Amino acid sequence: MREFLNLDGKVAVITGAASGIGRQTATLFHALGARLLLTDIDAARLTGFAAKLGGDVLTATHDVTSEDGWHAAFGQVDAVFGQLDILVNNAGIMMSKPFVDAGIDVLRRQMAINVEGVYLGMHGALPLLRAAIARGAATAAIVNISSVYGKVGGAQFAAYSATKGAVRALSKAVAIELAGSGIRVNAVLPGPVATNLGATWEAPTDAAGNPLTPEAALAAWTSLIPMGRLGDANDIAPLIAFLASDAAAFITGSEFIADGGYTAA
Repeated sequence: MREFLNLDGKVAVITGAASGIGRQTATLFHALGARLLLTDIDAARLTGFAAKLGGDVLTATHDVTSEDGWHAAFGQVDAVFGQLDILVNNAGIMMSKPFVDAGIDVLRRQMAINVEGVYLGMHGALPLLRAAIARGAATAAIVNISSVYGKVGGAQFAAYSATKGAVRALSKAVAIELAGSGIRVNAVLPGPVATNLGATWEAPTDAAGNPLTPEAALAAWTSLIPMGRLGDANDIAPLIAFLASDAAAFITGSEFIADGGYTAA
């Protein structure tokens, strides 16, 4: 893969990097030669992971809903690496609750993290990404992680679907505005992936309203995927790496689905 995807000399910020898709993306980026600032709210897990990766890796305890937190993160990148070429807005939260029982707080919490966090990250990254282009970089890249539930409805995920649909639209709109600048913006839409994204969500329920065990919930999802399995973070990270690399220099304003055929069925 190194022959095709090359991130040598690139500096990337990856949010939500302590686990799941963010962690695997960071692992791949590092293997491909990128220098990294990894952020997450789970400082202990993030620090332990970064230590395993080795050199050229910074970490920051970072709440993506905080504008000051974003300023601090970008300031850290600039002070240590002096550049930024790639932003991966991966941090997110998934909350499951039937719409009839979901108060506005369910939407607001997910909106703050999943949408406002992406908006703040893109906005705050612009000066450094523009500087990368001025310095002679072929392109700079933003990759936003949406979800197939931003494209199709997910039962008991109305608020989550709303936020991930917003990430799709936001990515396209910003991509159009920045297309002439050399800064590319694309979205990745994973299908059901075995990560801890929903570690804090309430258990889905069956038709009678009884909570499903994690095993039952995963089995129900798996039965809907034509490839017969849940996705893995390793299925998503190479797609993110491609979109972040100069191999995708003519790709912006696009969305890429990786879901084992879930939305094709």
